[in-house]
Amino acid sequence: MIPLSRKISLTLLLASVLIFSVRSQENLLDYKNSLEFARYLKSTRQYNFAMEEYERLNFLWPGDSLISLELVQTYRLNRQCNRLDDSFELLRDNIYRHHSLPSVKEYLAFSLSCRSESEKYHELSSMLKPADRSFYELSYFWLSRKYDSAFVYCRENKDLIMTNNPGLLSLTYNFANEKNKSPALAVMMSAVIPGSGKAYAKRWGDAVVSFLFVGSNAYASYRAFSKKGVKSVNGWIFGTLAFSFYSANLWGSAKAAKTYNSDMQQRYQDNAELIIYNSF
Repeated sequence: MIPLSRKISLTLLLASVLIFSVRSQENLLDYKNSLEFARYLKSTRQYNFAMEEYERLNFLWPGDSLISLELVQTYRLNRQCNRLDDSFELLRDNIYRHHSLPSVKEYLAFSLSCRSESEKYHELSSMLKPADRSFYELSYFWLSRKYDSAFVYCRENKDLIMTNNPGLLSLTYNFANEKNKSPALAVMMSAVIPGSGKAYAKRWGDAVVSFLFVGSNAYASYRAFSKKGVKSVNGWIFGTLAFSFYSANLWGSAKAAKTYNSDMQQRYQDNAELIIYNSF
């Protein structure tokens, strides 16, 4: 039979272990540890799990400005564009009550990532310092593909943009000074010398092929007609082929010029997006 004093000691020991275990579990789920865990998930790009953890934190500590900001950042990193409106509501107090510029920038970055035409965008960007505002305004024009507006804004705010993002400034200036290829000029050139319009559009291989196909068939048709006159079957065959290749050469030259312009534009667009997204 166990003495009463020993029973009491065992009971106290078990109670202490249980209390310590519960407290340890509570410590693991406290604000500090939970926030660190959410940040770990975000830093390791486990964005779905990070979202769940931040949403749990937001439920337990509603209105916490840091949690709201990092939750919206996680939405952006996970490309949850359907949460853009919810994100504004999460950041509303941060922005209007606490005048949190990081919250303003996070919402603007999220809007840019989603290519949103949000009416709030320009209102919020106006809250930033001029140098920061100029970057977000120019980025907006790039991502909405309003190139003429980007060129004008760049000229008018050159010094401000240079302060924060000289790379985007330089890219915009280079694009503004690029010369597009004229489809009409390409057609006129190829009408005179087959393939020259494609060469003008930097399609050298296609230019050579067009010149050879049109030239060889036209010459073969000429030879055939020279020998047998208009009754020459080969003359008509080669003549028809020459005309077909010649017509295709004109159409292809216009297309080559348009493709050159489109490819050049997309190349600048891709580089601008790389600069913009790497700035967040």
